[in-house]
Amino acid sequence: MQNFLLLLHEERVTTGMSPEEIQSIIGRYKAWGQKLRDAGRILGSNKLEDGSGRVMRGSGAELRITDGPYAETKDVVAGYYLIQADSYEEAVEWSKDCPHLEIGSIEVRRIHVV
Repeated sequence: MQNFLLLLHEERVTTGMSPEEIQSIIGRYKAWGQKLRDAGRILGSNKLEDGSGRVMRGSGAELRITDGPYAETKDVVAGYYLIQADSYEEAVEWSKDCPHLEIGSIEVRRIHVV
């Protein structure tokens, strides 16, 4: 089995959602994560904190550190899941019913072990 990182890109701002809508989607995330846990596929997951972080560009004397990314930007990595699958195709298959697809996209990346 190989490890895959599912990067959750948030493309639709969710700040306008009602509390009921937020609770509903949280419930769907929990149920989806439990499905992966029950299948022994999930290695870890976390939602990233909104509106905080640092972006680093350049190196040495050219290093620039800025606050961000911000939720107002067009595309924000909102969180991740680390899963096990036999192939890209299988990782994609496990991801097809993730509730995140309702508000954004999922980037599936195999982890290269060195």
